[in-house]
Amino acid sequence: MSFEDNKDNIDGVYEKMIANLSPELFEDKYYQYFYNILETGNNYCKFYSSKLVKNIDEEWVGAIEEAIPAIQHVVANPRKFIEEERDIVNVAMAKNVTPESVQHLMQHSNLVDHVKADGTVIPNRILNVFKEESLNTYENRFICTLILELQRFINKRFNVIFDNSKDERGTFFEMESLIDNYTEVIDYKLEIKIREKQTDIDNEEENVEIFTRISKLHRQINDLANSGFMTVVKKYPLVKHPIVKTNAIGKNLQYKACHKLWNYIYAYERVGYKIDMVKLEPTITRELERDLYHSFLWDYFMIKKYVEQADILDIDRPKRQKEVDVRYIRQVLDEIINGLDMSDADVRKLVMNELSNLQLKRKAEKMYAESVARKTGKRSKKKEKRK
Repeated sequence: MSFEDNKDNIDGVYEKMIANLSPELFEDKYYQYFYNILETGNNYCKFYSSKLVKNIDEEWVGAIEEAIPAIQHVVANPRKFIEEERDIVNVAMAKNVTPESVQHLMQHSNLVDHVKADGTVIPNRILNVFKEESLNTYENRFICTLILELQRFINKRFNVIFDNSKDERGTFFEMESLIDNYTEVIDYKLEIKIREKQTDIDNEEENVEIFTRISKLHRQINDLANSGFMTVVKKYPLVKHPIVKTNAIGKNLQYKACHKLWNYIYAYERVGYKIDMVKLEPTITRELERDLYHSFLWDYFMIKKYVEQADILDIDRPKRQKEVDVRYIRQVLDEIINGLDMSDADVRKLVMNELSNLQLKRKAEKMYAESVARKTGKRSKKKEKRK
């Protein structure tokens, strides 16, 4: 399911919940009384969402991808040489008697047990020459060391990048209200934490391509590290930097590509990725504020319903006036600006003009009121003198 589909479903459920509210509820005097108490009470809200934004350096990914075919070719077709083992063993244990064994016996009479009358020589020990193909070449040990270095290089970055894909998105909401409805004090606290786990790279729409490439490299390198070639060659000593450019490494295309990658990762000192936590603070709009107050009242009336004796309230008291503070003004401005299709400069100019006009208007009203007060005062003094 895509992000858009999920959002459509959530919006659909929300609309159904709102549609199920009775219009008569908002006209109920008891409800209006409590809504006014809550709206003008002491309310505190904290609302933010966070998201991990990953920036992957694609350069190292491309460098390894370019060399992978060459590494795979060398592993499938390793360089071999005939390794010969020479050992003097008991005749019964000799597996292969060669002309070289006979020549050696002729040169070492101490290995002869006895000679028969017909001239047959009976040795007690003989030279055993054992020959087999070996992978113990410098080139193979170089490739083995390269694969192990690549495995560490990729696994380190793979684990960090994909571990941080979990708990990717988070939303935190906290609301605290303290209100006095003349007969009781209500202390209301609500805290919600939402963590959206992102365990599938398909959910990373903006990074799906690079994540897929890294995942593929991770699989390929670990497959190479567990190959039969590595099982054999790991028994031999690993090589060290700098790599000796043998004939094969200097001229063979596959080995040249591997040598180029070796030098690249050996010189690569960057982390190769950057993960930033982006924190967003959504605007608490009038609509959200209304829903929060409704949720508060729902919880309050639900609890009060199950209380055996309810308090008697005078709901005909005059309504309280909502205090206008900086937060309220900022909220109103946010809603106005979000609804305007204007540039920031035009909005700023409009607000400044309106503020100037309001200040001038208030100044004129104040001067008029003072003028009226002075005239009224003079008339009062004249009347007193006449008396």
